[in-house]
Amino acid sequence: MSLSRAWCVVAVVAAFVLAACDTGEIADVGDAATAPVAVASDSATSPATPTSTATPTTAPSSATTVPTEAPDASPNAAAPIAESWTVVNIVDGDTVDVLSSSGVEERIRVVGIDTPEQGQCGFEEAADALARLVAGQTVTLVAGARDDRDRYGRLLRYLDVGTVDAGLELIRAGHAIARYDSRDGYGRHPREGAYVAADAASLSVCDAPAPTTTTAPPVAPTSAVTIQVFRNCAELNVAYPGGVAKVGVTGNTVSGTLRPFGITPHFDDALYQANIARDGDKDGIACEK
Repeated sequence: MSLSRAWCVVAVVAAFVLAACDTGEIADVGDAATAPVAVASDSATSPATPTSTATPTTAPSSATTVPTEAPDASPNAAAPIAESWTVVNIVDGDTVDVLSSSGVEERIRVVGIDTPEQGQCGFEEAADALARLVAGQTVTLVAGARDDRDRYGRLLRYLDVGTVDAGLELIRAGHAIARYDSRDGYGRHPREGAYVAADAASLSVCDAPAPTTTTAPPVAPTSAVTIQVFRNCAELNVAYPGGVAKVGVTGNTVSGTLRPFGITPHFDDALYQANIARDGDKDGIACEK
């Protein structure tokens, strides 16, 4: 083989080798482009993942965002309007129905006293006495009992007409006794001392002896007359609807205040003296109306 032919063979072989090399490199590049890229989790060049301590950008939870509603502390808030109460019904000697100026009706059990029940001596007299004091009157209801209401749902209140305490007046007149207080398990009430003292000093309308007759000194230059002693005010008021009074009495005295007669009494000194036990408030009139 000549030298020139040999160089030709070498040149051809070299061309095939170079072609083969180029073909392999292109195949490697194509595989790298299509193969998935594996990223090491601990690569120093990987971006930092936010930690759980980062400040959240979402709204706070309901436990911290629901405000507790504060009471209206405005100094200009309207004050409650005081109720005015009127007695519209007398239930018995210690219970009345009242109506407020806004139309609310309540049954009131008077604090600290007890009066006879229906069928007992003095029931009608106590109810009548309470009616004379408070019926149709504007009254003040004053709290004072340990409980706000009794087991029957009645409001427990003192019953005041102006400066007159109706409960105390009933005790003084012998129509009620002091009860439902610290002595019998109901708790002490503010007016208990005055009520107990008045009870000790008064005589019940039912404490008089049985009806009898007596001969009283004549009140006029006539013969002696028979004077009846009545057992209670119910009997006396049948004969004398306005009660019996000493001669000269000009009105019914309640807590030191002279009031006009409801019904004009019968004036008779001897008859009054015979029934003086019926004058519980010592105003010179027995069983006044």
